[in-house]
Formats: sequence, structure tokens, C-alpha cells
Amino acid sequence: MKKVILVVLVAGFVSALALPQAWGQEKKAQFSLNAGVQSNVFQGTSFDGASFTLDARVGVALGKSFEISPEVMFVLDGVFEGDVNFFYPGVMLNYKAGNFFLGAGAVLPIAFGDGESDTGNIAPKINIGYKYGKVMFTIYAIAWTESDIDFLDMNFIGATIGYKF
Repeated sequence: MKKVILVVLVAGFVSALALPQAWGQEKKAQFSLNAGVQSNVFQGTSFDGASFTLDARVGVALGKSFEISPEVMFVLDGVFEGDVNFFYPGVMLNYKAGNFFLGAGAVLPIAFGDGESDTGNIAPKINIGYKYGKVMFTIYAIAWTESDIDFLDMNFIGATIGYKF
């Protein structure tokens, strides 16, 4: 629970630093709701299930080419046996080039189901996307960094489509 509070505080602090600069440029923060699908990429077994995702993001401009995006994502009907779902609060730093964007950041995986919950280690996340008017397409990868798992042995990839408000 301490990790969740830390991630939320850091995301809030960074957003608070970015908002005055964005408002000074007379650009509003952009909010988006996104839906998609996510699957696993594990050693020995990959793509053996798909999960539905819902996420909300806030994009705050940091100058002309960069954007910071606090986000929360829910992954429903997990790929593990049983009903395991995930909640990923996190923050991304995106580089914008025209309608394309490329970003890196971190999320905190929180698994819940069957009346229990467990928090993992902070995991790196990368994304690439395209904005077309108010519609946004994104693909992403998350690499879990648990102590008993080697880096890039337990990964998730996904794709989303969203609407910017």
C-alpha cells in the first residue's frame, strides 16, 4: 500500500509542476478514456489468453514536444487461472512528433481477485501511439520486475483505442 501512495504522490507532484507551464502556454490538459486488449508474453507460453483493459489518462504538455501523462488502467479477466484482475496506476513521459507519440514510464501492478490483493514492484512501461483527431491508438509493453523473475521474462503487451476530451 505504501508503494501505491508513493506512485500517486509522485504522479501528482509531477503533474502539479507541469500544469502551470501548460496553462502558461494556453493549452489545456487532455483527458482520454481508452479501451483495449492485453495479453501475456512469458517464456514458454505466450498469447494464451486475452484480457479486456480500460484506462484513463491525462496528457499535460511540457513544451512543444513532450507530454507527461498520469494514468490508471484496469485489466479485467486476467490471463492467470482464476479471476485475477490488475490495476496499474502510473505515469508516462511522451515525446510527440506530429500525430505520433512515443513514451516511457512506470506503473505499479496491483493484482486483486478472490477477496485478496497483492502489490508488485514498480514495472517499466513503453508505448507508441497515433492521434487522429479525437481518436487515439496506442500499443504498449509492460515488463514486470519481481524479485524471483528475470527482467523481460514476464511481460504484457496490449493495444488500446481511445477518445480525447
